[in-house]
Amino acid sequence: MPRAQAPPKGSLDRALEIFDVLTARGTATTAELVAAVGASRSAVYRLVERLQAAEYLTAADGRWRLGPAAARMAMAAVQHMDVFAAAPPLLRDLAAGTGETVNLGVLSGDEIVFVFRELGRHAVQVRSELGARRPLHATAVGKAYLSGLAPDRCDALIAGLRLERFTDATITDPGALREEIAATRRRGWSEERGEFDAGSTCFGAPVFEQGGEVAAAVSIAGPTTRIADAAFGPLAAEAAGTVSRRLGYVRPEG
Repeated sequence: MPRAQAPPKGSLDRALEIFDVLTARGTATTAELVAAVGASRSAVYRLVERLQAAEYLTAADGRWRLGPAAARMAMAAVQHMDVFAAAPPLLRDLAAGTGETVNLGVLSGDEIVFVFRELGRHAVQVRSELGARRPLHATAVGKAYLSGLAPDRCDALIAGLRLERFTDATITDPGALREEIAATRRRGWSEERGEFDAGSTCFGAPVFEQGGEVAAAVSIAGPTTRIADAAFGPLAAEAAGTVSRRLGYVRPEG
């Protein structure tokens, strides 16, 4: 019996393939999407333009990435995760206690996406929109997430990062980043001092699920003129630890 032929791909199939590529890679050029999808350049370009108009994709420096509409879809799925149920009340308390912006981020490709944000009481805040994407190497929330990974997984992820420079303080050397992550593990919290935004300082810590896998990362962010005190680091670690325990995580002894 002859094998049934697969139906021809339509626009929806190609859009889903584009989403898969960008979820895995973080960014891609039009040429890379053409190669991955297997369609003509004109067909892919028409499709990404439609997705961009609907805010499912965004472009910068000639590279496509998932846009805010895709992030909203992802957040709708995240809301069904245990971490999203456990974290917000505790993070609201943390924001109220510190007066600073508190974020919860999850991994998306090779970046962190903010899925929860609570502003503090101060008039001047470090603001980050829900669905905003942040680099792993230049943010407290990203470095906190890296520190929660198994060392081999962390090293593999660092090896694939494009260590873009955002400020003079940004870590752009893989070896230096690995040393920073090792220091983060020893401290129990991450620090970002003007590495993504020259005027802000942030502290972060990883959140673990019951099986010991890192599920998310918490960060406290504020203007450097107000939040340079490293005492904020233990507060981030304490909050992340409480969320982790709510998820059933038991920290190994020793």
